[in-house]
Amino acid sequence: MKKILLFGANGMLGYDILKVFNSSKYDFFLTDLTPSKSEKCKNFKIVDIRNFNEVKDLFEIKPDIVINASAYTDVDGCEDNIERAYSVNAIGVWHIAICCSKLNIPLVHISTDYVFDGTKKDVYVESDEVNPLGVYGRSKLAGEILIKGQIKSFYILRTSLLYGKNRENFVTKIIQKAKRNEEITVPDDMVGSPTYTLDLAKVIERIIYTGKFGLYHTANTGYCSRYEWAKKIVEFAGLKPNIRPIKSNSIHSKAKRPLFSALGNYNLRKIGINMRKWDEALEEFIKIDLKDE
Repeated sequence: MKKILLFGANGMLGYDILKVFNSSKYDFFLTDLTPSKSEKCKNFKIVDIRNFNEVKDLFEIKPDIVINASAYTDVDGCEDNIERAYSVNAIGVWHIAICCSKLNIPLVHISTDYVFDGTKKDVYVESDEVNPLGVYGRSKLAGEILIKGQIKSFYILRTSLLYGKNRENFVTKIIQKAKRNEEITVPDDMVGSPTYTLDLAKVIERIIYTGKFGLYHTANTGYCSRYEWAKKIVEFAGLKPNIRPIKSNSIHSKAKRPLFSALGNYNLRKIGINMRKWDEALEEFIKIDLKDE
């Protein structure tokens, strides 16, 4: 039975990792900043990854693999809280990598499409030049760099536009607005690859057995604008609200975001792992996972 230390257990991805990984094959040790409400979290500890000693103490269990699904992901909030962004997304990640290095433990780390500036106009592959536009992307890139400088046995998985259960997200917000018959305005010039956390969790379980360490883009296949995404969401939900396309420059946000950040899973396909199309995953999430909510 593999011992897995999971950071960020309370998030959408943490929820689906626990759902996907067969409990008879894995012994999970879970951590996050706040208490867990899940019944599956028997081995749970509140830990702040910014505190090295708290992180170091966790490694006394000697895990077989570490998964870091924790991050400060408030893109606009990062602009106002630069120190917090870097202390969580870079220094905290470094703390985990140091501990993994000392015990020679492989690390799975989740990164983001926001390390790119969105000027390519075609899917980004792992060899493309990075150039983050905002604090969030820069802090996540710093985390990648610190991992690469600390250990060799890592899987850095860059993903995009995550949605799933256990936390409010773009999909659930659109559905809630549609049910209230609110007018929905969504940018039609911001393009990415919506990714279901359940599918990402399945990739994580597969990749830890490959031994093929490195950088991987890990997103559902294809891409769409936020407007196209919203239209598919309400279609699959059987709703007919008024959705109006707008331009991203009409939204007054603090952070600058890449207009095109779709990911191409080149390295993932090279090791024989494929992810389904973004709309197929979205349909399953809405029609199956959300049907009882």
